[in-house]
Amino acid sequence: MHASSLENMQKALDRYVGRTFFAGKRRRVVDIGSCNFNGSYRQLLADSDVEYIGLDLAPGEGVDIVLNDHYVYPLDNGSADLVISGQMLEHCEYFWRTFEEMVRILAPDGYLILIAPSAGPVHRYPVDCYRFHPDSYYALAKLAECHVVAIWNDERGSWRDLVGVFSKNESARNRLPMLAEFKATHGPLPASRPELEVTSGECGYLETLAFIHQTLEPQNYFEIGVRQGGSLALASCNAIAVDPVSPPNININKKVRFFRYTSDDFFDFEADKVMTSPIDLAFIDGMHLFEYVLRDFIQIERRCSPASVIVIDDIFPNAVEQGSRTRKTRVWTGDVWKIVPCLRQNRPDLRLFLLDTAPTGMLVVIGLNPGSRALVERYNQIVAKLYAKCHDTPPETVIKRDGSCPPNNPLLVNALDSLRSLRPSRPGLKIVGNVLQKCR
Repeated sequence: MHASSLENMQKALDRYVGRTFFAGKRRRVVDIGSCNFNGSYRQLLADSDVEYIGLDLAPGEGVDIVLNDHYVYPLDNGSADLVISGQMLEHCEYFWRTFEEMVRILAPDGYLILIAPSAGPVHRYPVDCYRFHPDSYYALAKLAECHVVAIWNDERGSWRDLVGVFSKNESARNRLPMLAEFKATHGPLPASRPELEVTSGECGYLETLAFIHQTLEPQNYFEIGVRQGGSLALASCNAIAVDPVSPPNININKKVRFFRYTSDDFFDFEADKVMTSPIDLAFIDGMHLFEYVLRDFIQIERRCSPASVIVIDDIFPNAVEQGSRTRKTRVWTGDVWKIVPCLRQNRPDLRLFLLDTAPTGMLVVIGLNPGSRALVERYNQIVAKLYAKCHDTPPETVIKRDGSCPPNNPLLVNALDSLRSLRPSRPGLKIVGNVLQKCR
């Protein structure tokens, strides 16, 4: 199970099924092709009170019922509130029969979520027959007399999954997606041991970001993660800010447009409508988990120019506990630190400046290529690799800030000056690359 498939299933559950679907009634969830291969959809509903039934062709982890016939499920008509299936349909010789059987067991008010590849190499289990495009899902719905709620194609990874949400209920056909709502999972954390809450840095991150603004003089600024508004208040140009929590009542530039969204929702529903000019400077300070930062970087870079700059906060935890994916300390970076090895390994064309800022370091990325697909194509391999146990905790080199430089590093200052000078001429990759070579 690849990372983007799990993310797409979560997105479908959140946007089109919703939390209220599971409230007040124990729901039956049927997973077709449920064997756990490096992950399972079952984990996505672990916190819900559901009866989860996994069906597959052979015994294995996550399989509750072994099918005798590919196209016959030993379940009554309308007995499943939610039917889900991913990375299975391409292995069915007569996939339309499979879809009809899924619809047969689906309850009148239930949902069917289907994920299948639209591209990718042959991978027999025991056969690999098909790749799917949006029209195929509409045709299946027509055949089985159900309704399409939503369809989207995910460009990430080699499979480029096609995701479909279906329902027997016609009223669900016109349902608008439910946007994610931020809910804190805990109140203020109690202070842990003092040595776990330590911070360091030659210069504060807001002071450093202010210096970048002054040097680069952006005309279009973009920010993910507004918090108390200190970083957003530095922008004197046109700006777009994204945060699932409304900003405090602070004195910010009237040219700022604020969107109360998660960054994933913003890029899916608003970005193409409102981001009509290239971003000159972007600041990523959103969810402190690596895969979120990676997705944000991918989405932002494609909306930049070669002369743009992306800044990522929180790359240097000051203690191992601060760099954990699970928050245990007040000072918390999560595993944002993984973005540095990720970009070094997968985007050697980029120029990275690791800044020794307080409280938790900052990464400045230049030499952007809006047309690059390296991170998009490798997304699943990247996430799988950096989820591995050997990457659970930040290494000592990260804690010690090896390879970092002060915010006033002359090479960085020269690079920012050069990018500011180049921007009006809308330079291409080659011109920017040649100029940045002189800043090494």
